[in-house]
Amino acid sequence: PAGGDNTLAPYSLLNVQPGTYMYEAGLTTNGARQVAMGMFGALIVRPALGAGYAYNDAGTAFNTEAILVLSEIDPAFNANPATFDMTLYAPKYFLINGKAYPDTAEIPAVAGDKVLIRYLDGGLQSHSMGLLGLGQTIIGGGGSQLAHPYSIVNEIVSPGQTLEAMVTIPMTVSTVTKYPLFEAIHMDNNGLSFGGMITFITVAPNTPPV
Repeated sequence: PAGGDNTLAPYSLLNVQPGTYMYEAGLTTNGARQVAMGMFGALIVRPALGAGYAYNDAGTAFNTEAILVLSEIDPAFNANPATFDMTLYAPKYFLINGKAYPDTAEIPAVAGDKVLIRYLDGGLQSHSMGLLGLGQTIIGGGGSQLAHPYSIVNEIVSPGQTLEAMVTIPMTVSTVTKYPLFEAIHMDNNGLSFGGMITFITVAPNTPPV
């Protein structure tokens, strides 16, 4: 909230459970407009077990972590954000951590790793995130661990939603291997393929080849 001098009043977070959270403009009069302008970000709360766990559960241990903030850009909105008609919002660019492929950062891993992917949808549209060649197990979201994790190929992340997926890299990877991680629909930049929400989990062998 803004004070009388247009400064932001501080927030205090007390007794927040471990997990993945998103901070954003929220349910205000111009909330959707402010979110479209980029007023959002990731907040990670670590469990007491340590930074290598998603939750206070030994079964949520991981070796590698990736935070993927999903968003979009509508050039028409960006040209006039103050008065743009939000009912006409039609994104042309689709981003992972503020970048579109081929500029997205790959996720490095080693054979045998458990990779924790934290999905956060900071955009105004839902996004279906899939991983080619490997499975994903959804273990939690919104700051809550799931009592019954489930395996999926693609999972929809809704606006403002967070999800945590665990990916197990096979020990049998013997050469550098790239597994595409992508949004099933938006793999383009303004209609030009390939682009948009595409990155890779790049896996190196556990031991050097003989």
